[in-house]
Amino acid sequence: MSKPAMSSLFLKILSISIFYMLISPAKAEIAGITSGDQLQQQAEKKTTTINTADLKKMLDDELDMVLIDIRTAEEIQNMDGKIDAAQNINIPRGWLEFRVQRVALSKDTPIVVYCGGGIRSPLAAETLQNMGYSNVKNYAEGFFGWKKAALPIKP
Repeated sequence: MSKPAMSSLFLKILSISIFYMLISPAKAEIAGITSGDQLQQQAEKKTTTINTADLKKMLDDELDMVLIDIRTAEEIQNMDGKIDAAQNINIPRGWLEFRVQRVALSKDTPIVVYCGGGIRSPLAAETLQNMGYSNVKNYAEGFFGWKKAALPIKP
């Protein structure tokens, strides 16, 4: 194999390795540091979780509920869309605390949060509960679960 071909192959392998390192959750433990996985597990214990059938029923029956997609606009685009429901609003996770009061006008407003696959949504649900919202649920199956069930999505 020629030197330029080896360099090209090396760069491809390196870029693939870096890509997987960036998208894989960190597993290394550091003394005195709570990991993201641990925070997620703690949040799941404090939050009511619903499945796809539950969410579908809520969307059909509770027109005053707020469905919050916490993914970024880029994630929504890359994952081919979002749940097609009138109650659906996009508030990225990083802006949740600052924008939720625009759509959830009462502490009793029914709120369901979701992300792509239920990794970040428990943290968002816990944050809303810590803010004082009392009727918060986590749709743990996320957009992937909704899409897998062949329910309506929109770009």
